[in-house]
Amino acid sequence: MLLQYLRDLFGNMPEQVSALLLSGAAGAYVRAVFAPEASWRRRILEGLAGAFSAVFLGGLVGHVLQDITGGGTWAYLAAGFIMGEGGIAAVRGFRKFLFKGDPK
Repeated sequence: MLLQYLRDLFGNMPEQVSALLLSGAAGAYVRAVFAPEASWRRRILEGLAGAFSAVFLGGLVGHVLQDITGGGTWAYLAAGFIMGEGGIAAVRGFRKFLFKGDPK
């Protein structure tokens, strides 16, 4: 039942959003494996931050990659993975750029 619900959910999403979610989760997983936190709670929060970064910033980066390479869904998969793995650093850099300093 849950599996069918997830299939229906992904089937009704635009292809790019599904690619961003999937690749963002994979990137967040890679980050958790290579830079493990002692706290599971912190790992989960970093994974969620990576997934949100993949959806929101990954769409922008995916669009740029699509225009440069013409890679279609592959551009969005690459952008989602990059944002999922490095989303926290990307958001921090973007905030620093916008606010001319990193407000904490």
